[in-house]
Amino acid sequence: MIAAEEPLSHVAYVYDGTPEGLFTAVFQAYANHEDPEDIARESSFQPRLGQSVRTIESDAKLAERVKRGLVRTTGKAGFNAVLHASLSDDAQAGTVVYRFIRYAMRADVRQAAIGEIAHPAVAPLVALDRSVMNERHYLQQFLRFERLEGNVWFARCSPKASVVPLLMGWFSARFNDAPFMIYDEAHRIAGIYDGSGWQLVQADEVNLPEKAGDEEMMQQAWKRFYDAVSVDARYHPELRRQFMPKRFWKHMPEMDERGDASTGAYSLNTPSRSKAGMKLSSAAPPSCQK
Repeated sequence: MIAAEEPLSHVAYVYDGTPEGLFTAVFQAYANHEDPEDIARESSFQPRLGQSVRTIESDAKLAERVKRGLVRTTGKAGFNAVLHASLSDDAQAGTVVYRFIRYAMRADVRQAAIGEIAHPAVAPLVALDRSVMNERHYLQQFLRFERLEGNVWFARCSPKASVVPLLMGWFSARFNDAPFMIYDEAHRIAGIYDGSGWQLVQADEVNLPEKAGDEEMMQQAWKRFYDAVSVDARYHPELRRQFMPKRFWKHMPEMDERGDASTGAYSLNTPSRSKAGMKLSSAAPPSCQK
């Protein structure tokens, strides 16, 4: 039995930033008979004037109860939308998820809730769901692995949402003949596949073995392939940035402008143009921004 605390009318819930922490906060709001004004990550929370704050400790059992309740009442589609929104970096993500759950749990809404995309409690959740899944789709295209000593593959990324949990199942189903790691620098999360299953690890940094002996050659091959398929008559840098946002370039070997010009690699300070006319900017290193 969960002991309820004295209800507060002007309160915010603060959680650890994980989906489990958010689901625990939702559970505690019902248990405490409270309607929090805000449910926010501890790392980004700014309290309002005169607002009381409850710090919610993540509880896997309580989070699982919320998950089961969501699947039962809103269906798998509703739960997936909530899960994806909870991985967003948007400061309002926790509150958006909570408002949707309060609305969806009403007896006269339930399974139909996620389809009411014009409702003020549903539209923000759908927008966050779409944004997170777009980020996942980008990384499915632009994530690049490098081979390390010991035949371990490693990829680094800095996404705008914590999408590594959504990527691991997809990559482990297609890249299952060798262990690999995907490290999210922005959220300090590593997804590790050991050849049979995967897990998530919170890590401020990763210590990696040396690159495999032929990895530099393979990265140069990426650059040559990129040049070979470019078409001078269709050179369109604005369109390229639209379909391949510049914030991903720093982790893509074909877009890496660092290197030694004497070896044929791109130089940061010397503009270069391929035979097909694809000019590479030399003004600055690839930016994290779009």
